[in-house]
Amino acid sequence: MTAPPVQPVGPVDPVDPVGPAEPFAPVGSAVPVDPDGLLADLLLTPEGRADPYPLYRQLRETAPIHESAMGLWVVSRYDDVNEVLRNQRVGRDAQTFMNGRFGGEWSEHAALRRMASSMLWANPPEHTRLRRMVNHVFTPRRVASMKQSIEELVHRILEPLAEAGGGDLLNDFAFPLPLAVVATLLGVPLEEAPALRGPMRAFQRTFELGLTADELVEADEGAEFSDDYFTDLIAKRRAGMTDDLLSALIAAEEEGDRLTAPELMNFCNMIIGAGFETATNMISHMVLHLVGHPDELRRVREDRELVPTAVDEVLRYDPPIQLTLRMTLQPLELRDVVIPAGQTVIPLLASANRDPERFPDPDRFDVGRQDNAHLSFGAGIHHCLGWSLAKLEGDIVLDVLLDRFSDIAITQEPVYRPIVTMRGLESLHVSLTNA
Repeated sequence: MTAPPVQPVGPVDPVDPVGPAEPFAPVGSAVPVDPDGLLADLLLTPEGRADPYPLYRQLRETAPIHESAMGLWVVSRYDDVNEVLRNQRVGRDAQTFMNGRFGGEWSEHAALRRMASSMLWANPPEHTRLRRMVNHVFTPRRVASMKQSIEELVHRILEPLAEAGGGDLLNDFAFPLPLAVVATLLGVPLEEAPALRGPMRAFQRTFELGLTADELVEADEGAEFSDDYFTDLIAKRRAGMTDDLLSALIAAEEEGDRLTAPELMNFCNMIIGAGFETATNMISHMVLHLVGHPDELRRVREDRELVPTAVDEVLRYDPPIQLTLRMTLQPLELRDVVIPAGQTVIPLLASANRDPERFPDPDRFDVGRQDNAHLSFGAGIHHCLGWSLAKLEGDIVLDVLLDRFSDIAITQEPVYRPIVTMRGLESLHVSLTNA
């Protein structure tokens, strides 16, 4: 029986979640800036979601460490965000967070149970154990061995667009490619993988601060679908092991320890969900910003050694994951501010990536940017497990696009999805001129 939806605590009312949001003042204006108004603009207005970077800038300059009216601490400068991600006084407390946001019956929801039991929500020593088990099989060597198969997938999936002279690059290429890559890695049959997109996207709305009760019902349905799918797939692999990551995870043993069935299912969900959505957004952002900066695109065409730094600059300039969530396990001092224990902290990764104290001329898109220590993959013990695979995909895709097409043009105004945490476009229509 499906549990009755609960009303989340947070900005779910489209009219007045944190008080009336006045239009934000330009940088340098004498008009006082209301940080809660900035957050409301960021979370709720189409303009804020389409271009959050002016809002991030104002938060950095006026309220870099801010206790919001929602009861959340928002951190926006690079050094502070980096400290929150790495400090051992900060971690995750699923029980406290879920109770505070969703009420005492949160465990009746499949999506919230999955979130709470994920490695992403674990603290040491449990996180250390799980991360060690996965690192044992998800190695740099395994990722590097996929280079040829990724190149073949890129060419095969790109071919219909090349023949047509263009189309929806996001939904017809940037989505199916990363999904095929992580499906191949994990051992999901390629013909079954597309059915996971809708359920995964529904579940991922739980990462949004503005999750509504209706969206939570859809997230539960998505979680139940993918949980059932991976339970069945794990049973099939136990009956007949193959050369894939799931089989390796089933067989993995570290100091006499093995992953339990629920842990295996959670890893499958995490790898598929994180592996395709973020890479889809990275690839589409890469095309969007290179085409939008023709001089920088020309630099990469003329010097292919800039491909890796160009991909990193895309990740810094417009990251697929804009923010994350932590909780203070003990009081945390940032600059001259003490955040008490038991508080929810939102490190704004995308804001940190535009901090002028860390990145010279941060709003300039520079494919040759050096010392680009962006925080798009996080930092500390929760640093993205699949960062090397994402980078490999980005490098390969950019090289192939430059090889195959002498010109790429955007033919329709891009529209961003109405969400904040996982920033991405609805579609990306392009014309392609074969080289």
